[in-house]
Amino acid sequence: MDSHIKSDDQVDWADFHNPEESWRTRLLGDLSAQYAIPRYVQLFMDTFGESDGLRLLEVGAGNGEVPLQIRDLDPACIGRYWVTELFREGTRWLDQQGLSACAADAQRIPFADNSCDAAISFDVLHHVSDPYLMAKEMVRVSRGRLLLVESNGLSLGRKLMELTPGHRAAGERSYTPGQYRAFFAAACRLTRFEIKPFLFPFPGGVPPAPLRALIAFNRVIEKTPFFRWQCSNVSIQIEFEQ
Repeated sequence: MDSHIKSDDQVDWADFHNPEESWRTRLLGDLSAQYAIPRYVQLFMDTFGESDGLRLLEVGAGNGEVPLQIRDLDPACIGRYWVTELFREGTRWLDQQGLSACAADAQRIPFADNSCDAAISFDVLHHVSDPYLMAKEMVRVSRGRLLLVESNGLSLGRKLMELTPGHRAAGERSYTPGQYRAFFAAACRLTRFEIKPFLFPFPGGVPPAPLRALIAFNRVIEKTPFFRWQCSNVSIQIEFEQ
């Protein structure tokens, strides 16, 4: 790893998050609440919505903006929804909002083997120092299903963003689809690995007027051949056997 890039456990996440604004929202501005977070919630519902009473673990929940919206839907697919956050102040924010939270490094999850039906992670693995270890831990605590949103290492825009001081300070390192597959294939036998381009966000600070056009652009480019792989993120759905 580049010695100038911090790993997740070296980052003071209180400098990047606060109870009202996550690192994601700081980057995307109004596009976060208007488009990105609802897309994460829809991805969750598309993945798990037809199930019933699942025990789910979200690793690295930030300030809780995604799980809170999922909770407000009160879907039948959720029997229990746990969340973790690396830094204790963040865990306190999550607790105060009524989420079942614990302080945990994503590379050392304090849950028993197979204790969850599925493990979820939104924008965490590209921060950790050992993605193989985080993948192994997500596999270990899950009963065969994983859902992630991660940075797209094929996106030129994403790679350029990661050279900026803020992204380097947050320990961001994107990976290619083949690398993401390798992280999890090392920990289990994959029976399904589906990776798709997900979101082409613009930097924060966009005025409200063009937001609708930017959202329309996001929807189109995710389905446009070749250019879709310039989306800055990917969604990853995994099923596996131990």
